[in-house]
Amino acid sequence: MAAAELDFDRQGSHATGYGQGFSWVLQWTILGALIPGSGLIAAGWRRLGAFLLGALGFTVMALALLTVTGTLQRRAISLAFNAGQLFALAVIAGLVGLGWAVVILLTNTQLRRYATFSSGATLSSGQRLFSGVVVLALIGAVTLPAYQVGNYAMVTRSIITSDSVFRGDTENGTSSGPSATKADPWADKPQMNVLLIGSDAGADRAGIRPDTLILASINTKTGKTAMFSIPRSLQRAPFPEGTGGNEAYPNGYYCPEAGAGNECLINAIWRWAEGAGKQYYSRFKNPGLRATEDAVQGVTGLKVDTYVMLNLNGFKDFVDALGGVTVDVHQRLPMGGSSKNPTATYGYLNKGNNQHLDGFHALWFARSRWSTDDYNRMQRQRCVIGAVVDQADPLKVARNFPALAKALKKNLATGIDSADLEAWAILAQRIQKGGVASIVFDPKVISTVDPDFDKIHELVTTAVKATARVKKKPSASTTPTPSTTVSKSPSTSPSKAATPGKAQSLKSVC
Repeated sequence: MAAAELDFDRQGSHATGYGQGFSWVLQWTILGALIPGSGLIAAGWRRLGAFLLGALGFTVMALALLTVTGTLQRRAISLAFNAGQLFALAVIAGLVGLGWAVVILLTNTQLRRYATFSSGATLSSGQRLFSGVVVLALIGAVTLPAYQVGNYAMVTRSIITSDSVFRGDTENGTSSGPSATKADPWADKPQMNVLLIGSDAGADRAGIRPDTLILASINTKTGKTAMFSIPRSLQRAPFPEGTGGNEAYPNGYYCPEAGAGNECLINAIWRWAEGAGKQYYSRFKNPGLRATEDAVQGVTGLKVDTYVMLNLNGFKDFVDALGGVTVDVHQRLPMGGSSKNPTATYGYLNKGNNQHLDGFHALWFARSRWSTDDYNRMQRQRCVIGAVVDQADPLKVARNFPALAKALKKNLATGIDSADLEAWAILAQRIQKGGVASIVFDPKVISTVDPDFDKIHELVTTAVKATARVKKKPSASTTPTPSTTVSKSPSTSPSKAATPGKAQSLKSVC
């Protein structure tokens, strides 16, 4: 009896002065899991408990300070695109999860020990079993998120270190990119021109024939972006002087001798440069890409700084990983079939506004062809791109990130260097705020058979200059009138609203 009392007195000298048995054990175990250290103090482990509480308090204060100073988001972006920091995050997440689990287990065992001393009786077998279940549930609640953080960190790291995705673009002339050493990495690069390529590469196709060519010219200060859709049927595409394409076709990519149906269209340049024209681009690792970039520069007058190419067969997985996309379907669209076989193999997309489409249906919204012309299809493709930019939900992206990462790793290739990803993330935020406008070079603007490239260059120059203008905010005293108020509802007749050759907001034409 004396020994037991001595033991109890020793424990009590390091614990709170009360013990309430089983319910007390459960309450402090749960509180100790939510606020690491509090349960240990109650159980008598005051030094360790105080240390953990101090560490927790320091972490909360640091996060609060970063939030107040506005640097938390920038730090998070920096972490998300740094391979070394992502690896460290994965390791730290694992250690934190393991340590937290140990704290929960230690807290419960010491609380049970003290409860036994204070009550003079051990917990019943049922109470011990229930207590163990609670502990396991709490351990699972803290270790599973830690595992997810570590897993996401390693998945992200595998993407940004993948040579198959971020290939760099060392062959693309002297175009400068962002400067990672400056506070604003885009300070020295006022305009960035990115070629967006929709590839139709697949097991049933030989080589690459770009199905979509869109040049996005981004003002890096305002975030305003002008998108120029180039018809895949465009003929006579000129190449800049000094390029292999210009040497082969000094008067533009044109071959009337090939006969009807075999004309030299701009979407065939890639395969030409990898086949019959390879001699003109033999010094490049990717002759098809380089020749296509040269042609786009000749058509628009803008130097292509880098590219992003997405295999359209993987677009479905990409949209699914984003949680779908909402668009207006202005006319009934067949899914499947072709001009030679006009059959809706997979049914139809019915007309209607605000339709939330999964990846399969979004792909057919963008690619449906035989019931409409190429220009309508190009407009739909721009609308999908705009919807993805506008609607990307960080929570959905986080929840579906492994699937998104898998889709990107398998179907995306870009000339962006992985070392510049943080700068591109900052630019993406500016684009979301700045908005996107587009021009399509359709028959109302140019002839695709005999294009007026001087006119195209003039239209492009005008649109690019507009991206640098910052819209002045109306003064507080200004009262909008019906004639100056802009409706926020989507247009149901985009073709009527569009002015040929003038950049249109995607929201107004989609």
